[in-house]
Amino acid sequence: MQYICVFEDSQYSQLIPLVHARATFELRCGLFTHLERIVKHYSHADVTLFCRNYLSDILHERYSYRINTLPKTDETCLFLNGRVILSAPIPIEGQEEIGIQDNTLVYARLKGKNINRLTPELFLTENPIKLLKSEIRVVDIHVPIISYFWDIVKYNKSQIEKDFALFVKEVSIHGKLDEGVYLMNKDQIFIGKGSRIKPCCVINAENGPVYIGNHVTIASNTTIEGPVYIGNHSVVQSNSKIRGGANIGETCKIGGEVVNTIFHSYSNKQHDGFFGDSYIGSWVNIGADTVTSNLLNTYGNVKVQIDGNTVNTNHMFLGMATGDHTKTAINTTIMTGSIFGFACNIATPTYPPKYLPSFTWYSGSDKKVYLLEKALQVAKTVMKRRDKEMTQTEEQLFRMIFQLTEKERNSAQSI
Repeated sequence: MQYICVFEDSQYSQLIPLVHARATFELRCGLFTHLERIVKHYSHADVTLFCRNYLSDILHERYSYRINTLPKTDETCLFLNGRVILSAPIPIEGQEEIGIQDNTLVYARLKGKNINRLTPELFLTENPIKLLKSEIRVVDIHVPIISYFWDIVKYNKSQIEKDFALFVKEVSIHGKLDEGVYLMNKDQIFIGKGSRIKPCCVINAENGPVYIGNHVTIASNTTIEGPVYIGNHSVVQSNSKIRGGANIGETCKIGGEVVNTIFHSYSNKQHDGFFGDSYIGSWVNIGADTVTSNLLNTYGNVKVQIDGNTVNTNHMFLGMATGDHTKTAINTTIMTGSIFGFACNIATPTYPPKYLPSFTWYSGSDKKVYLLEKALQVAKTVMKRRDKEMTQTEEQLFRMIFQLTEKERNSAQSI
């Protein structure tokens, strides 16, 4: 038996609010989440997940993997950082060694007593490199590492292409193409079973592949320009423009113009409005004609607010990030580099601030806390509309996030 352990490390906080309700290795980039990609590389391995303690119950509900407990074995275990995009497998077998990039532990191949020296708490609170490097061979490695949400935006488009080349072994059209559908560079287009492409759609894979999953509906007069990923059971509305880097997770409803933007799953942006170079969490609803700016008029680098500090992203093109269960009203205009937290409600005729902490109810000049019970009831209602019942574990997590983000809301008062 071969063993791998995918871990979160202390840098997870830089990916808040996207990781309030998920581990870092559950973020989407390319055709998969980091974890899905790793499991594909190591399809026969025994998998352990190391995560923040408050996420352990929800991960037990989502996966059959071992959580926060290593197996008792004398075999080698390969520890893999969940913030890494792994496009080529690192061998499990071999001598003990650690792979490091810019003082980040990318992987550790360990045996015997060294396996048990690593715990979830150690990864989350300390630097395991200090513990290991005096005894274990150190290897320099270069791989994409996700430190901030704009790193996902940076790598997303090229990762769609890499994943398509690596994992889509049979490029074929399984779904139904209505009369008047036009495919360009058909050899780079995959359409899954039960999907339907309605009349007068153009799917153009000349600049990158297009992957459309199972039971997807693409409504009439839509243009899709690769590289693009559209997940199972999603709907793209009529007259949409889905451009390079659009990454639509499962069971989303998307309309308008989207470029290089990730929608995690179960999110709605059904109407007109531009979204570019952004990451949208799950169960988000975007009101009609909501737009994001992804380019400053000065053509300068976009700056964002992280933990109360202004950070230069060194990106000219960057939209926004929002946590799960956030909603915007119609005609919301979102500035470049905006970050909205978990379960925010935004209804304003003016620009909302570039940073809104989790559970914020924002209406123009009035900013107050979105009451937990009210936010929770809305979330349950939204989920029922998709034939999903919020589980007890999901509700406990929702309540826990409210508690964990109290400091976030208090510190935001001074920003």
